[in-house]
Parts: sequence; C-alpha cells; structure tokens
Amino acid sequence: MANVTDAFINALSGSDPQNLMEYITRQKIYDSRFWKEECFGLSVADVLEKAAQKLQCIGGLPTKFLALALKLLQVHPETELVIESFIQQEEFKYVRALGCFYVRMTGSPPDIYEALEPLYRDRRKLRVWSAASQEWSILHMDEYIHQLLDPKNNILGLALPRLPQRRALQEAGYLAEGPRPTALIDKLEAHGNDPIAYLNYKATTQKSAAAQEAWEKRQSRLGLSKGNDEKSDHPEEREPKEKRKQHDSLVDKKERKKQKVYDSLFKKSSGKTKEAEIAEVSNTSAKNTVEFSGEQWNAERAKLGLKPLKR
Repeated sequence: MANVTDAFINALSGSDPQNLMEYITRQKIYDSRFWKEECFGLSVADVLEKAAQKLQCIGGLPTKFLALALKLLQVHPETELVIESFIQQEEFKYVRALGCFYVRMTGSPPDIYEALEPLYRDRRKLRVWSAASQEWSILHMDEYIHQLLDPKNNILGLALPRLPQRRALQEAGYLAEGPRPTALIDKLEAHGNDPIAYLNYKATTQKSAAAQEAWEKRQSRLGLSKGNDEKSDHPEEREPKEKRKQHDSLVDKKERKKQKVYDSLFKKSSGKTKEAEIAEVSNTSAKNTVEFSGEQWNAERAKLGLKPLKR
C-alpha cells in the first residue's frame, strides 16, 4: 500500500499523478532503500522536512530527490501550497528545486511560468548526479529553471509534460503582454524606467566598474565633459550645440524644399470670379484670331478645293 496514490486526492487529467513519471523510473524508486525506509506515510509537511534535511543533490536514478518528487505526486498537494511552502522560501535551495520540479510536472502552463520565471535571479549552485555518465556536475538555479521551461520537455533524464511557449500563452490571453519579470526591470522601474538615470546611479552611487566604464564611453561618444554632464540627465539635452545646429539646418532645408514643391501644386487664385476669368480668356482668343474678307476666304477655300461662300 505504500506505493498506492491517496484515494481522496483529485485525479490529474483523469489519471494517477504518479503516471507522470515513467514506469521504469517508478519501479527503481519503489525498490530503493530510501523509499522503503524514509518515505512511508509522509504528508506534505513531512516531505518538506525530509527535503530540508536529506537533499544534497538533484538528478540521478534513483536518488532522494526523485523519491521525494514521486512522493509529492503520490500525495498530490495543491499547486498554490507547493509554491508558498517550497518555492517562495529562500533558505533551502534543494527544497526550492524540488518544488519547481513538482510544479513543472503538475501545474497549468500559466502557473508554471508565473511561479518559475521570477527564479531566474537565483544564482545558487546545485549539485547534479548524472545516472547516464555516472559523474557529478554543477548546475546553477537559473540554468535549472531554464531547463524546466525549455520546450524540449526533458530534464534529469525524465520526460516532462508538454509546455506551450510563452508567446503562445500571451497571444491567447493567459499571460500578460511584455517581457518576463526580471531583476533589471524592477530596478529600472525604481528609477522611473530611465536607463540613463539607472546607469548614472550605478556609476556614481554604487561605484560599479562596468557602469563607470559604460558611462565614460557614453560621455566620449557624445562629446561631454564632467562639468556639463551633471546639468542634464536627458540624452537629447546633452548633445553638443554644433551637432544640434547642423541637425536644425538640415531640417530647415528639407522644409523649404517641400514648401517649394507643394506651393506650385496648391497655388491659390488671385481672387477673380469665374465670369471675369472667362471674359479674359475670350478676349485673348479674339485678339489671336485673324480677320479675313469674303474674297480672302474664298481664295483660301479654292486652294482647298471647296466651293466659294454664298453671299
């Protein structure tokens, strides 16, 4: 009975949550000594305590990490409870890794992205045991989170449920538009979403070497000195006067050229009425006509082979 899922839990997509882990992996965990001695009759609180005390690595077959992950699938707690108890605590990194693995296995896609993406700022190291190569390796927490959110759906030698891409969830309205939350975005919001102000803060207040180097490069590119750099924080106001004059002159030339072209197309009339314009046209046409006598007209018609005009 130790390997049977709790009968009072809600089924996951109509099936046993333990089936999310492959059959061969489950059988190896059931036969392990840690499962038989330490994982019998555990509740969610007991799993949390065991993870804090026993976990010192992730991965491998069969390890304590996968055994406790299978126990969570057997107990099947609510996703919100695991997020609050396992993921949001910051003292035990392997407890957080266990909670992330469970949420990735059982959570809905929006819950997975909302719970795991803030953990990209966690840079702590995790020890990983690879069962395939029989070697130890180091994996940072942000790399571990990136692998959990990878569409390849494979981590620690286990196949994970399919996860839609973040862009598809945004287009469907399940996630808010825009980039994922990061520590840099939070710091920019604290400085009014002005990257220049944040760079100035890092260079002058925190004395960051990289920020000071970037600030000096920016000063040399814009032709600024330290004296007039403090007068304004906006990049457009810090441009040299000669560059701004050249830019203004080019803009004026373009405007004058446009004005010449369009003035000829949309020229206004001199204020004369239509009748006056018609009379003027008729007068000019009358001036241009040549008056001929009857004999001259007949001579011209004779040249063309026409009969003379009747009198």
